[in-house]
Amino acid sequence: MNLINKKYSFLTPVKFPNKILKRFGRFGDGGYVCEDKLVKNTKVLVTFGMGPDWTFELDCIKVNPEIKIFMYDYSVSSVPYIKDVWKYFRRFITFRGKPNALKERFNLLKDYLSFFKLNNVTFFPEKIAFPVKNKLETDIDKVFKRVDSITELTNEKIILKCDIEGSEYEIIDGIVKYANRIEVLIFEFHWLDKNEEVFLNSVKKLQEYFDIAHIHGNNHCDKLEGGLPIVIEMTLLNKKYSPTNVQYVKSFPIDGLDAANNPTKKDLSFQFDIE
Repeated sequence: MNLINKKYSFLTPVKFPNKILKRFGRFGDGGYVCEDKLVKNTKVLVTFGMGPDWTFELDCIKVNPEIKIFMYDYSVSSVPYIKDVWKYFRRFITFRGKPNALKERFNLLKDYLSFFKLNNVTFFPEKIAFPVKNKLETDIDKVFKRVDSITELTNEKIILKCDIEGSEYEIIDGIVKYANRIEVLIFEFHWLDKNEEVFLNSVKKLQEYFDIAHIHGNNHCDKLEGGLPIVIEMTLLNKKYSPTNVQYVKSFPIDGLDAANNPTKKDLSFQFDIE
């Protein structure tokens, strides 16, 4: 049994009997757990960090065609996709590559360009940070001002997804400032082997306004000595949805909901040690 050290027991997810947790996005890296009804009923999704996968956002659009998506990622560009097409085109014309490989890369470029043409999507090639140090950086205050300005909806509720490779710890106070507007938080917390104390303090701040509803270990990394995954995907719901009689979910991963980030390795198993 992969029991986690009791000092991490406060991270044990709460069971929400009236909520439906569902996976949005693919079964692998890029998919995240959210609450089905809140995705259907919330008008705004804000995502920090996109990378090469946007299946989470596409699935949200499928269940809520009216949702407005604000995406932030300073590292995203069509250039890698174009270079990949050119690389496989040269292989094809020199008889070193198969047509299906070229077609696959071309379709990836096409899908990328099509995604940003969707009316639902507003993209900002900026880095989320605090404090802001240059023109390529944006803080939480500016994010929420843009939501209000572009949607013309004052104090609209949002779902927030954050996967920004370690910079998440910088913006916890900013997120707490707008906690009353956030229905769901989806966080990927990175490098707990280097950031354990700041991670624990960050989660405790968030738990003043949110309950942990789900947790999953990213198996691209291992675990701490205490059994906690080094990289954690976490879903939190606003405390206004807290159940009256609190029960907990102790064992992870959950079949049908979780999937290994690295499909060539076994998913990380762990269990919280609470009474």
